Amino acid sequence: MPDNSSWLINIPSQGISVSSHGKDQILQFFEREADFYRALAINNFNVVFANNSYGSVELTAPALDQLSKISQEINAGKTALLDQYIADAKAGTILVGASPTGQRIRKLKELDGNAATMVAAILSPKWLKTNHSTARDMIALFRAIAFANPTTHGFDNLIEASQATRDSKEARDLSRNSAAKLEEFITEKKQLILELESLYRTQLTIQEPAISWENIAKRKTRVWVGWLIFFGVMVVAPLVAALCFWGPVSESIIKLTSSTNGGVSISGLAAISIPALFYAWLLKNISRVFIQNLNLADDAAHRRSLALTYMGLLRDEQHPATDQDRAIILNALFRPIPPQNADEGPPVGLIELIKSK
Repeated sequence: MPDNSSWLINIPSQGISVSSHGKDQILQFFEREADFYRALAINNFNVVFANNSYGSVELTAPALDQLSKISQEINAGKTALLDQYIADAKAGTILVGASPTGQRIRKLKELDGNAATMVAAILSPKWLKTNHSTARDMIALFRAIAFANPTTHGFDNLIEASQATRDSKEARDLSRNSAAKLEEFITEKKQLILELESLYRTQLTIQEPAISWENIAKRKTRVWVGWLIFFGVMVVAPLVAALCFWGPVSESIIKLTSSTNGGVSISGLAAISIPALFYAWLLKNISRVFIQNLNLADDAAHRRSLALTYMGLLRDEQHPATDQDRAIILNALFRPIPPQNADEGPPVGLIELIKSK
């Protein structure tokens, strides 16, 4: 058979289907089968049942010998032994190591070597060698029981059961660890949420008033600065005007205050004094507004400092604030605003001005 011809190994009963153009993949398949039987290492395996020995069996050496002959025949382009191997595997008298059952036995070997050896011997009677007829009869009996009773197909699922038990234990341990970590995570997050809620309430009740007082302090500062400038302008403007126009101003004052008989004119003096007193009263009220806004700005800045101090005390874990400390700061924070006393109105005339004196 040419090297580039099609080769096929089809064993549906064991879940095997291998096809290739050329014989390389087929040869690799049988090399892996040889590795499987070497790993089983069934050499002079003693068959024991009910504490009685029924002789020893051998599977690895005969299997390797047959697999070697099949490979040699494939290299020679012949297929007689290959066809016989496929027929025996389909009949269930040879275990294919690449099959799902073979892979399960490979894993079972790691867990229970005796069980894996017994299952492999039952599934490969074609290649099984023994010098003891009782051992062969016992293997045949086990095989008949296994294939006659469907419930004993548990041989095929033995590794799955062992693996499932181990996986179940690992899953149980993992579940416990995950539950403990989840509980720890939930506890930490609850504590964090409580801390955030406490911080939020503190920020809401203290920081917002602090921001409000800061804005009030800035606004009142702008107001008192404006009134101070206005007060200065009203004080300086008449003086500048008098100095610039001193001649006409002094001449007008002299005319108003002089009488025809050479004395002082009361009416002229009143005409000058009343506007001057009104102007002075106006300056006094402007200065009062300036002082009031100055006091309010200073009070708002002071309250803001107290609020920040209070928040600092709340966050100091090493030196927590006592209830007495909180009471002192809160009383200072929410004290009444500075009093603003109303002033009397302007004098309505010179006579009342004189009476008030």
